[in-house]
Amino acid sequence: MVHLHASQSVEIAISPAPVPIHQYLSDTERLVYALADPSQIKVLGRHTFQFSMRSIRFLMLTLEPVADVKIYPNDCDEIIIYSDSCRLRHQAVLNRRFAFKLQGWLAARPDNSGVSGNAELDIHIDLPAAFRLTPKSLLESTGNAIASSILSTIKQRLQRRLIHEYRGWTAGVLSASQSR
Repeated sequence: MVHLHASQSVEIAISPAPVPIHQYLSDTERLVYALADPSQIKVLGRHTFQFSMRSIRFLMLTLEPVADVKIYPNDCDEIIIYSDSCRLRHQAVLNRRFAFKLQGWLAARPDNSGVSGNAELDIHIDLPAAFRLTPKSLLESTGNAIASSILSTIKQRLQRRLIHEYRGWTAGVLSASQSR
């Protein structure tokens, strides 16, 4: 059994706006598009989304992860990001030997000057016999680098898109309230 782990924190400064950032964060239907490309997202239900990730090369394998992710507000004004449901397209054998857990949160700073967040990704995989000759340390270091890359890509997209999405949302909210 190989255990892979990655963690990322994020801090994004946001200049004050007429509508507080915490109101935008609670609109998970919009927030999800700051986390991933719209072509990679399918809405499954209220606060539940399917993320189809781009292909990942892991040693001799090409993996196409598809995760069902819940994104919802909690009672502490945080947005929770959680998934324990991930499958690998075209990898039925690995899917039976694969456990995945994503836990994260995103919250507005108390002074409304930005957002802070953290995400942890844990993967346990029992690789087929063909990989048993590969040193476990090599499998883990390669896998950890890939897991870290996944979280880093999401973080970079969030840093680029959140302010843009938030400003657009704020303008829409303000124009809707002015037209009443």
